[in-house]
Amino acid sequence: MNVKGSIFIDLVKTIKSDKSGVFNKYLTAQDWEIINQKIYPSFWYPYETYKHCLNANYEVNARKNPNTAREWGRSSCREAMTGMYSTFIYAGDPLRFMSIYEMIHKNFYDFGKVEVIEEGQHQAVFKFTELDVQCVPIFHILEGWLVQGIELCGAKNVRCVFLSKSWEGDHDTSMRFTWD
Repeated sequence: MNVKGSIFIDLVKTIKSDKSGVFNKYLTAQDWEIINQKIYPSFWYPYETYKHCLNANYEVNARKNPNTAREWGRSSCREAMTGMYSTFIYAGDPLRFMSIYEMIHKNFYDFGKVEVIEEGQHQAVFKFTELDVQCVPIFHILEGWLVQGIELCGAKNVRCVFLSKSWEGDHDTSMRFTWD
């Protein structure tokens, strides 16, 4: 399992900028080998190192606050979808964006399955399977990422409700998005 450098870079910068050593207990020698290299946006990096960095940052800097992780997702989406991946934003058509999200997801993660179920003109459910339940922040990041992407397509008042949570024992993680 791997992640694209474009979603890994900011985590690495955060960890490398800390001089207190607070992240040392979260990261292995192999993690340090990887993050001490130059991280390239278009290269793939081991998911395990990404997970260790993400969980460490979530615990240390976010204090396990899901809202902070959602904001990380929003920011990451804004950067990607208004830059290199802007062709995936369909003005006035959030459902089209949602229908191709699985392809977008594969640009950043080489794992995880995504199913999108349209439930109406202003509502859809995302069902995620095969994501690591030991990396809770990833689910909140995806939530923020999707809210931002839907907004970039012109949706207003986007809301998300978790219908199931794999990290709490459910088979999958499902989120229902509604908007005006």
